[in-house]
Amino acid sequence: MRDLTLEVVNGVAILSINRPSARNALALQTMGELDQALDTVRHSSARVLVIRGAGDQAFCAGGDLKELEHLRSEADAVAMAHRMRATLDRIPQMAIPVIAGLNGDALGGGAELALACDFRIAAAHSRIGFAQISLGLMPAWGASERLSSLVGRGRALSMLLTGQTMQAAEALQLGLLEIVVPSAMFDQRLHEVARGIAAAPQAAVAGIKSSVNAVRPHRNPELAAETVDAFARTWADPAHWKAVEKMERQRREKQ
Repeated sequence: MRDLTLEVVNGVAILSINRPSARNALALQTMGELDQALDTVRHSSARVLVIRGAGDQAFCAGGDLKELEHLRSEADAVAMAHRMRATLDRIPQMAIPVIAGLNGDALGGGAELALACDFRIAAAHSRIGFAQISLGLMPAWGASERLSSLVGRGRALSMLLTGQTMQAAEALQLGLLEIVVPSAMFDQRLHEVARGIAAAPQAAVAGIKSSVNAVRPHRNPELAAETVDAFARTWADPAHWKAVEKMERQRREKQ
């Protein structure tokens, strides 16, 4: 794989987004590789999967707008969004637990990826936020439903409509993260948790995840079509591309 690395050691699969120059943002190839990697893990000896970013600055900065800017039509946006939403919906369906390891910032689509995982362990310096609104967009990959389930309707609306970026400690208090550890201890703690799960009886682990999913499903495929269509309209809207141009201008001015 070009954009991801995957290793399975002693029942622990570590899947890393390895695009540090783009803050581990997701290009179309990255999205495809993520789906392929889930297949590989499903057929491996892994008993737990950790998804993280390479380095210590970014878990995932969302979709790579430089790579995706050629997708201008609603039809292109629909195809991309359906593809990635279906990939993220596979995560809660996996028999093994999937941990999001936030080694750094999880923003926009990166926050959607983190939410799709079963729970989240974050380094203290990391941040999480749904910045789509600043680009004239709405979440397309299931974040609205997952976020509402995690933090409640009012908080979800507040986070999505303001685009607020939260420090890890605040996100922990709001129920968006489950574990926050000092940055220097992040790798150690992440591997301790993953190894502990991998060492537990496999039938018990699978049964716990299945029973929790039965009470509170972490995917709502029946809502996908309406959400994706609404996202595609915002993606193709000139207001979105004006916001992208403004963001790029501001980034260049800071350099």
